[in-house]
Amino acid sequence: MNKRIETHVNDLFANTSSDIHILDIKEELLANLNEKYDDLMISGKNETEAYALVISSIGDIDSLIKDIGQSPKYLPLEIEKNTVKRSVFISIGVALYILSIIPIIWFSKTNMPELGLVILILICAIASGFVAFGNSISKSKYTRANNTFVEEFKEMVTINNERSKLKGALSSSLWSLVVVLYFLLSFFTQWWYITWIIFLVGACAQLLILYVFSDNLRRKRLWHGILWVATVILYFIISFSFNAWVWSWTLFLMAVAVEQIIRLFIIWKSAE
Repeated sequence: MNKRIETHVNDLFANTSSDIHILDIKEELLANLNEKYDDLMISGKNETEAYALVISSIGDIDSLIKDIGQSPKYLPLEIEKNTVKRSVFISIGVALYILSIIPIIWFSKTNMPELGLVILILICAIASGFVAFGNSISKSKYTRANNTFVEEFKEMVTINNERSKLKGALSSSLWSLVVVLYFLLSFFTQWWYITWIIFLVGACAQLLILYVFSDNLRRKRLWHGILWVATVILYFIISFSFNAWVWSWTLFLMAVAVEQIIRLFIIWKSAE
């Protein structure tokens, strides 16, 4: 690490708080500047030229601390308004999906159970309209004004916040759908003794969502959970469907073997 760059960055952050997100910005800036400095040195610049160029590429750190430093999130007003609008419409749609099960329950006790199904389909159609309209609202993106570190960092944080909100929306919709499917399947089939497995399916789907939105380091931890939850789901489905409790436990032995194969594959790929 270049000492001159480190000293300059320490001076920039001398009067800031020691909150974790402030320290993250500082570390990110140091890594970014040192990487640029090394690239410039390799390209033929001397130390003075390389140092001057990387320092000039920092941008307005004071505005960064003001916009982001007091909060780990950054969302320009226009983007925030559209995000709120999308959230409202999608939330209404999800709520309608959940409520759609009520007509089925009410009319199942009358002479017109089919009417409950018709109303459910109608409510689901309206809910789908709210969700579709919410998703159609423009997803404005933060556009950086220049190529300085400050603007790059703001753009990165905005993208990460959008991904985090999308992950939360997907997770929320997933569990709403799981509850609706649970009651639908249970009331129509009367298989209450087995339909609870759909919550395990929901847990597996939740892990898959987390896997998609995670970095490589966290993915290496999540795949274990996905494998074992999927194994438990298969175990109960096979055991209940074929009354195979005598031998279905061997699925867990198979899962151990699969886990070891995946581990070896990861090690092999890392060694390349």
